[in-house]
Amino acid sequence: MTRPLLSPGVRVAAAALVVACTLAAAARPVAGQGRLVGTRTVSGGPVYETWSFGDGVPQPTIDNTTTARVTGASQWSVPVAVVVPFGARWKFDLSGAYASGQVTLDGNDPALDTDGYALSGPTDMKLRVTGPLAGENLLVTLGVNAPTGKTGLDDEELSALRVLAAPALAFPTPALGTGFGGTTGLVFARQMGGWAWALGASYEFRGKYNPIAALQAGAGNTDLNPGDGVHLSLGGDGLLGSNGMTLALGADFFTADEFTFGGQAQSRRTVRLGPVYSAEWQLRLAAARARELTVYAVDRYRSKFTQDGAAVAGSSGNYLDAGLRAVWAASPSLGILTAVNARHHTGLSVDNSLVTAAVASGGATLGLVVGTGGATVQPFVRVQAGQLDTGGDKTSITGFGGGVSLGASF
Repeated sequence: MTRPLLSPGVRVAAAALVVACTLAAAARPVAGQGRLVGTRTVSGGPVYETWSFGDGVPQPTIDNTTTARVTGASQWSVPVAVVVPFGARWKFDLSGAYASGQVTLDGNDPALDTDGYALSGPTDMKLRVTGPLAGENLLVTLGVNAPTGKTGLDDEELSALRVLAAPALAFPTPALGTGFGGTTGLVFARQMGGWAWALGASYEFRGKYNPIAALQAGAGNTDLNPGDGVHLSLGGDGLLGSNGMTLALGADFFTADEFTFGGQAQSRRTVRLGPVYSAEWQLRLAAARARELTVYAVDRYRSKFTQDGAAVAGSSGNYLDAGLRAVWAASPSLGILTAVNARHHTGLSVDNSLVTAAVASGGATLGLVVGTGGATVQPFVRVQAGQLDTGGDKTSITGFGGGVSLGASF
């Protein structure tokens, strides 16, 4: 059964939900912080991903009066990350990206009179400081999301975002700007039973900003006051014989997002994301010729969200990702990267747009890992295929990706 189109007011609130879900999906537990000391590292490199949607996927237009048929989506992105240790046990992280995405249509979007959408620009810059607060067992993390990314979107850019931010497509950079924000977190770590355990808690603040510069039907400018988030995590890492295993559990809780839109006669919507529960398992296998041989699975369950205090039917979903990654030694400075992965996302049946679509897909990656003198170069190519379900419309999808990851330690 085809999912109903959202009403204009609900559509606007759903635009806020796209941004909020993107933020929540990007959140990571703070339990695994990595080393506090070490050399400076710089990494980055271009990545290209593209998807084709067979005969096309119907997508509601921005004015919600009809549909446009999406036949493809692609994105170039260039992520950059810098890690700088300072003092004896502290480190500073800086990360960001530039991304350019395109969405192609079969014919014109009747609401915008265009045969495609585009969204390009820099992302926000994320800054983080990590170090010990007391002794060796209590770590603190302080982070800032600097609002350098684009947030004021016009109708075409919002239409592009509703495709590029779809979890089913897993683009490397699903959103550009998400406004000013900050995170503070604590991690308590200790050894027990031969394993390293960590219990983490963090609080995320997100400031008010303008996500949509213009809307159809006279809605005018909009303001989004995102809710804050609390993230809890428990993780363990240890040995099983000659193999290593990591387990992690997480739970995210959110306050309400407030979305105000309209010109002189303003209207207000509140959307509160339900708790998100996650579990991650990783097994690192010892193999004679493999520098790395890892099996992993990540499952995330998103409970129902509420709109204006009422639970929204069909707004819960489960996201499962699993795979195997290996780096085979070809020489002291050359490794061959192989990876396979599978995804099963139930999506959200709340509507029939791509951002809530279900997907079942698999993929394979082949690449090289070249390292010498503190520098690494990792070119790769990736192919993917599967089925996309937007609620009554099932479409075969194929994807291709490639890129080069560059890194240096000094």
